[in-house]
Amino acid sequence: MKQLTHKSWINFAVSLTIVLIILNVIITLNNNRIMEENRLLQRQAEEIKVTVSQFAIIIIHNLDLGIRGYALFNHDKFLYPMHFALRDKDSLFLSVGNLLEQQGYPLDEFYQLQDSTDAYADLCVQMKKLIDDGNMDEFKRLSNQDKGYKLWLQYEKVSTKINRFEDDINSQAFTKYHTALRNNYLVQIFLFLTCVPTLLFTAFQTHKKFAIQVKLRESEAEKAVILSRQNEILERQVAERTREIQAQNRMLQSKQEEITAQNEELKAQQEEISKQKDLLESQNKKLSEAQQTILMQNKKIIAKNDSLEEEIRDRTKELIEYNQQLQQFAFIAAHNLRAPAARILGLGKVLDYASDTNEEKLIIDKLISSTHELDTVIKDLNVILEIKGNGTSFLTPVNLNEELALVMSNLEREIQGTHADIRVNFENAPVIVCVKPYIDSILFNLVSNAIKYRHPDHKLVIEVKSYPINEYICISVSDNGLGFNTETHKQNLFTLYKRFHFHVEGKGMGLYLVKTQVVAMGGKIEVESKINQGTTFRIYLRKRPPENFTMRTA
Repeated sequence: MKQLTHKSWINFAVSLTIVLIILNVIITLNNNRIMEENRLLQRQAEEIKVTVSQFAIIIIHNLDLGIRGYALFNHDKFLYPMHFALRDKDSLFLSVGNLLEQQGYPLDEFYQLQDSTDAYADLCVQMKKLIDDGNMDEFKRLSNQDKGYKLWLQYEKVSTKINRFEDDINSQAFTKYHTALRNNYLVQIFLFLTCVPTLLFTAFQTHKKFAIQVKLRESEAEKAVILSRQNEILERQVAERTREIQAQNRMLQSKQEEITAQNEELKAQQEEISKQKDLLESQNKKLSEAQQTILMQNKKIIAKNDSLEEEIRDRTKELIEYNQQLQQFAFIAAHNLRAPAARILGLGKVLDYASDTNEEKLIIDKLISSTHELDTVIKDLNVILEIKGNGTSFLTPVNLNEELALVMSNLEREIQGTHADIRVNFENAPVIVCVKPYIDSILFNLVSNAIKYRHPDHKLVIEVKSYPINEYICISVSDNGLGFNTETHKQNLFTLYKRFHFHVEGKGMGLYLVKTQVVAMGGKIEVESKINQGTTFRIYLRKRPPENFTMRTA
């Protein structure tokens, strides 16, 4: 009975281990499904945020840019942005609206923004017709209402709410994802803590059975000794107690049969124990292989999840930065072209009312001045577009000493006039691989800025040096000039047409070009400055050419 009980316990332990492995597989698959669903939710939330951010550029700014460009130049090619906005606005709103509806977002304000955008698009079409009909007074009246700005404010409000809603979804999905991942770990720990005691219990029961077998053998030997002694006693008393001996012989025969039966039963149990031992060894091997497979799969899942998260963050960051650059450039183009164009239109109308030749000449001079200003803005924008679009420029080895000598030759009059002391040290990195016209423009702008914004109370000292640092070559340009507050001007430091000192002439374009050219070559720029102590610019360019550049050796 006790042996049957031990056998039942072993079978129960094996069955429990198998059931736990099956449950582990089911729970792991369910947790993986939850992780995949929440990763898709995170990706969808980021997609909605990026698409909503395109409303401002693809629809609102393109409508505004198209109608204003057409108003300035009265040519159909300037209407292309407006055509693109009219073509894409419905599909953008439809795609975002469907995704938001699936997420349960309240769409009342979103539909109001869509209606306002449609109304503004119809207004732009109406204003284009006014330009075609020559009704500029009505066009100006509608322009002065600045409904595009009101639409922009409405878009900002809706965009903020949508981004907050998507951030909440992203946060919840992130929490569920890591909860499922933690549950996976807990299931593996539970399986380990359950299987190990089960295996130890099985080993203990097997050892116990082996001990019972040894005791049975010892018992059999003791019985044999007792029988031998009894036979000797019986032989001495054969004559006297024949009947008793016969009875005892029958009893002994009966006991021998029982012993034989017990021996056969023990042999059968030994064979069964041997089979169970082989079975347990096979099952232990399978359990070990299953655990190894589960651990490998978990490592692959974790690595893949980390890779996907990093890729999503990188792609999202690139899209946001690119959209911000496009938004800034479109705003600058519209803002800086509007002023001189408006003055030209105004002076053109005033010219009809000139009272004499002198007044006409004065108006014409101002017209020419405004036209030159408009031409300057257009040239600046063309330079910027040329840099931003030059993604396959050729890199060449450039000798920094020769390049700086050329810059100093172009600035010879300014250097001599200010008695500037220019100290050069290119010994640590005399040659750099870059776009030669870009490095010439960078050095020219930084040195000329140092001369422009020198301190009036002491002699100007400019230090230019280069040195390797990690995977970059750093070009440092330092001066002891007026300097500025980097914390105050951090946002506008490299912005087009932004200036910090107004006692000398300038357009505020030099630092913007420097930043644009450095980024175009795959580098970065840092600045340190203190008021009345000077400024240091550090240009970092990679030792190895970026992938989007071609190395020119000749």
